[in-house]
Amino acid sequence: MPRGRILDKEAISQSKKLAEISNDTGRLIYTWLLPHLDREGRFSAEPDVIKGNVFPRIKNMTQKKIEKSIEEMAELGLIILYKIDGDKYLQFKKFKEFQVHLDRESPSKIPAPTKDSGLNPIKSDLVPSIQYNTIQYNNKVKYLDFILLTPEEHQKLIEKLGKQKTIEMIEKLNNYIGSKGKKYKSHYHTILNWLNMDKSKIKSVDYPEIEPEEKIEYKPIPPEIKEHIKKIKLKSLGG
Repeated sequence: MPRGRILDKEAISQSKKLAEISNDTGRLIYTWLLPHLDREGRFSAEPDVIKGNVFPRIKNMTQKKIEKSIEEMAELGLIILYKIDGDKYLQFKKFKEFQVHLDRESPSKIPAPTKDSGLNPIKSDLVPSIQYNTIQYNNKVKYLDFILLTPEEHQKLIEKLGKQKTIEMIEKLNNYIGSKGKKYKSHYHTILNWLNMDKSKIKSVDYPEIEPEEKIEYKPIPPEIKEHIKKIKLKSLGG
């Protein structure tokens, strides 16, 4: 492994995902991890290993901070977080695009992520009250007791509905499945279908049509009527 890595300004300073990390601690961990990655962009994801190798002299860089930041990076799609034989690993995405002479390095000793080895942590501040587990059942994350969504499906719901509405719909479907024992092929599409059904129940208000006012035609007063009205006015004045 080389003594350092290329720190590309496009990959760091102009990265939208890196800017979305909630604090500078997370960004520091991301950049300080780079020199420790092997030729495949992999390293241990165990907080104690990262603490001992990357931050041995930074006392306030706790394992808890490291773990939270690693999970956030995975949620934002900056890294792949996975587990093989009980050990957690991480792999930086697009790592090879900004590094050179990787073919001169020794092969990686860290196993590559497999289809069933992924972990998808969900930030507690992103979806409060919803617990997460390791990915299971075709790379889907289990929310609460029954709901299974892929990371992509979960993100699409957040983008479409917002964080709070996503939580409400997951809880609603979870409670319905728990009470009725229903089974669905796709919980993601079930939630979307429920949303469409809710929209169809909202009927537009039918306002009564307002009839146009009847047009009144005014005819000229006949001369004899005018004369009669004049006499009545004169009589009332004592004329």
